[in-house]
Amino acid sequence: MGKALIRGMIASGFTTGQNVIISSKTPESASQTAELLGTRFADSNAEALAEAEVVFLCVKPALALEVVTSVAPQLCNKLLISIVTGIHASDLRNASDQGARIIRTMPNTAVRLRKGITAIAPDTSATAEDRDLAHRIFSSVGSSLEVREKDLDTVTAVSGSGPAFALLMLESLAQGGIEGGLAPDTAKTFAAGALAAAAALVMETGETPLALRTEITSPGGTTAAGLHVMTSSDFPNIVRDAVTAARHRAAELSAKG
Repeated sequence: MGKALIRGMIASGFTTGQNVIISSKTPESASQTAELLGTRFADSNAEALAEAEVVFLCVKPALALEVVTSVAPQLCNKLLISIVTGIHASDLRNASDQGARIIRTMPNTAVRLRKGITAIAPDTSATAEDRDLAHRIFSSVGSSLEVREKDLDTVTAVSGSGPAFALLMLESLAQGGIEGGLAPDTAKTFAAGALAAAAALVMETGETPLALRTEITSPGGTTAAGLHVMTSSDFPNIVRDAVTAARHRAAELSAKG
């Protein structure tokens, strides 16, 4: 996700590679990533933070607090933007020895295409200027929406994991086309277009999915026949259960953090 965010920010013109410094577990890894993305790199986290004004925490949840603790002195009076699932702002603040200003976020993978949507949950330590900056950063790679921190587990399930759920739907839709005689690339293109059309209708008309679905569905028609199979197979509840499972897993990660 960190790589996707960097790609998106540079592609949008929000920043340049020269303004981004990457540090990683090893200098070799940081160097390779920097070469891939066209950014600078540092041999250590502390070295990277020496120049940084805004710090992005993009590590596995199990490592987050250890990493923040190790550079707590360098985080003093800096804005720390975390994209880590399940690690509370209060824990990040404590790990930084109360020195960092914290904003938790949950972007999704489409930020690399500048079509992502990011949930922003500012901690009490963040200033109004910090919040504005976070919105400008993530708006450069799509759109941003402010939420309460306690809602981030649900946002993670719907927005963070949701693209994977939608891709499974797309895969299945395309497979149906292939079984109906379409070439694989043709089926994939039409399936992707169908999901893109559904999303565009919701985002651009402001109508509810139910209203739009009703508008598309003619009684006794082809869409009605397909929807009957989906509802009879309990598809809506299966999707809701997938969201619930993802939300519970995010909550488990929060508890471990």
